[in-house]
Amino acid sequence: MVFFLYSAPVYSQGAKYETNDVDFVFKKTETFSDAALADILLLPKEKYFNRINLEEDLQRLNKFYFDNGFFDVMIDTSTSFIEEDKEVNVKFTIIENARYTVKEIKLTGLDKITDAAKTQVFQNKLINAGDSYVKNTISLEKDRIIGVLQDNGYYFAQIDTAISKIDSSRRGIIIGKYSDELQKNPEFKDKVLIRIRFIGTEDIYKFGSNSISIDKNKYNIGNNVIERELRFKTGDTYSKSKMLESERNFTKLAIIQLGRVLVDSVDINSKTIDTKVAITLNNKYEFTPSISAVYQSNRLFGNAGIEYKDKDFLGGGRVFSVSLEGLYNSINANAIVLSFSLFQPFLFNNDITATLTPQFALINFDENIEYVTSQNLLRLTYHIADYTFYSDAYSDLTFDYLTTRAKRDYVQDSIQYYKDQKSYSVNSILGLTLLHRNTNNLFNPSQGTFHTLTVESAGALPRLLSIFNKSLNYSQYVKLSTVNSIYQDISGGRAETILASHLEIGDIIEYGLGENVVPVAALYKFYMGGGNSLRGWRAQTGGILDDPSQGGNFLIEGSFELRRRPFPARSFLNPLWGVIFFDWGNVWETGGKFRTDQIALSTGIGIRYDTFVGPVRIDLGFKLYDPLGTVGNKWIWDKPSDIFKNKYAIQFGLGNAF
Repeated sequence: MVFFLYSAPVYSQGAKYETNDVDFVFKKTETFSDAALADILLLPKEKYFNRINLEEDLQRLNKFYFDNGFFDVMIDTSTSFIEEDKEVNVKFTIIENARYTVKEIKLTGLDKITDAAKTQVFQNKLINAGDSYVKNTISLEKDRIIGVLQDNGYYFAQIDTAISKIDSSRRGIIIGKYSDELQKNPEFKDKVLIRIRFIGTEDIYKFGSNSISIDKNKYNIGNNVIERELRFKTGDTYSKSKMLESERNFTKLAIIQLGRVLVDSVDINSKTIDTKVAITLNNKYEFTPSISAVYQSNRLFGNAGIEYKDKDFLGGGRVFSVSLEGLYNSINANAIVLSFSLFQPFLFNNDITATLTPQFALINFDENIEYVTSQNLLRLTYHIADYTFYSDAYSDLTFDYLTTRAKRDYVQDSIQYYKDQKSYSVNSILGLTLLHRNTNNLFNPSQGTFHTLTVESAGALPRLLSIFNKSLNYSQYVKLSTVNSIYQDISGGRAETILASHLEIGDIIEYGLGENVVPVAALYKFYMGGGNSLRGWRAQTGGILDDPSQGGNFLIEGSFELRRRPFPARSFLNPLWGVIFFDWGNVWETGGKFRTDQIALSTGIGIRYDTFVGPVRIDLGFKLYDPLGTVGNKWIWDKPSDIFKNKYAIQFGLGNAF
């Protein structure tokens, strides 16, 4: 039984009291943190105390505990009013009592499904005997099983919601506590039985005919372009996922504004399902100016550009585009980039796409160096499967020609460079990247993980060409890198408090000797400091390096962020987030020079404001520990007077730091 206990407050009639402290007092056990429980409540989010809100918050807490298996929770509340300050303190006293666990989960109505479907149902269960009862998990398990059934031809599979007057156990989902008598037996004490009954699992349906409708087809897009993106054909076993995957494939085609795959009719006699595809087209030609902010090599650049795009170039859904961009960070760091791109949405099959991108750029890297580059990228992207750990992979082949010009006399690595001195090199990279992403939001995830693993090899093609051109300079190296982010919603599924963590490791291993082999160009190296790195340092100013602006070959860094949205959903300030962060890591010349006592530490606070293009952010970062600081001035507290002299940085950006 759940008890609702409430102590009525006594306060001046008509007076407004501000909610001051909301405290939680636990007797016996404490399963959830104060912060997690406070996120549930409305009182801390409202300026003035309201008794109705208190009563509703009490109900919210009881429901939260009940939905997490605390069926016998007892919650009492008390209030104390401070007349002189016109404030009220609220205290919730919580006795959680036992948390119920699942003794058994019974699935009925699945006797006639195929062995393959049974394997999928029982192989990846979300609920097992011994697990704590969580209502949300049961809902997820129900949805998962129905998804499995509907992907194996059982079109009418669903939970049995009918209540039988003869047999009440035929209801769809039953959560049952054992009787008081059985509860005396330790085997049944504080345990529940879960029954889920499915119907519509007798007949397997197959895909029948399919019709295609293209609204206002003024560009004469052929049905064959649409058909090649479908993941099913007539006679295949019905699968709802295949229909959704087909819709996803349509998003690759820029000419398509909206593509839906719908059930047209169901024939219960022939057990077939006819489908229809409804397509709405975009304009074929697009001429777009743009203003944005981008990070490159840890520097934030303002970006103004203009782009022309043909979304059905030579038919077949190909996309051809030309863009001209200007990027500006400072008088010494800026670029002009002219790019061409040809996107092929279907290569061999609809899981492989290809993009060819020639690009010409004038890049001012710093006060010393200017690059004129011709870069050519061929990228093949392969969608592996939604259910595998690595869902996507892409392979890159680049061939870059670099002209480096010294903008002034300077010395680097004990080598003297003179103003207007030029050097020429080529760089060819063959790379493979594996991608795992199961985050619930692209711009601002609250749950899930993101992971990439990249392997690159540079120098093979230029080495071959150097046989014919003895003056060709090039770099030879292997580059390994991995990027990892984890997001946890610690506010009970409301995405109001998020704990995010990040880890990035990269290593460039140079090899080869000879007159033509030159060091890796700064364009391809790792950097420390900036809005996407250790935020206590300005961009490209950190690292155990002779010249941090030229980057290093070995990187290890990570971050922890606590992101909190303090304002209620109905407030215009709801898109505003507060952030506390802790960054660590550094960049070294090579992996062999890595030392743990040279790991830099940074901490700070920030704000985010959600927009339709992602969060806009401002961060104030401090150098918590600077391994290159002078003796007695490495930690931030060693000389507090220096904090706002040279131990802080303000970072701006579009999108989260990770």
